[in-house]
Amino acid sequence: MAETVFQTSAREINVLVVIDTEYLKDAYRNPSKDQNNPTAIDHGHQYMLCTGSRGVMSGQGTGDLQFKADVGDDVAFTGVSIYNNSDDAVIVYDVEHFSGDHVFNPFNADMIVRTGAVQPNADSPNRNGLPPVRKQTNFAVFDSKVRSSGREGFGLAFGLYTLAANGQDQELYGYFRWDPYVTVAA
Repeated sequence: MAETVFQTSAREINVLVVIDTEYLKDAYRNPSKDQNNPTAIDHGHQYMLCTGSRGVMSGQGTGDLQFKADVGDDVAFTGVSIYNNSDDAVIVYDVEHFSGDHVFNPFNADMIVRTGAVQPNADSPNRNGLPPVRKQTNFAVFDSKVRSSGREGFGLAFGLYTLAANGQDQELYGYFRWDPYVTVAA
């Protein structure tokens, strides 16, 4: 009797990057304003949460997340400040090979537009935000397809924008990067 081998389907792996912007502003008072030369930062005040991976090897909820993926999986990074981008804002804009194998295809910025995304209702009868209001909302991701097996260290870069004195606009504070890893099964 022949052995049946089932192929695995590609997975969507999502990584949410949450940045402690207060720490960055205190620790890095003169960051790079050149997106091609971001300031390297320590790994202690960014927190990555991963869902959909083939397994988290270590670091869930830290700046040193290591997760598993298979060739053909889609990996998407998105970033947010600890303020949910309302005061300080974070935009992930680059994932660049840093060391080891080349497991990713080039990353691209993609926009997802939801015409009926929900938001808390400030005028709700019980003052709890419910029922929500629906508004068109844009969601940004930076994604790639895994192209080969191996272990890759990559530089994850983001821009940090701070709330201007007028309380409405957000202005560039600086560009930053650090270097987590991904492992793709052979």
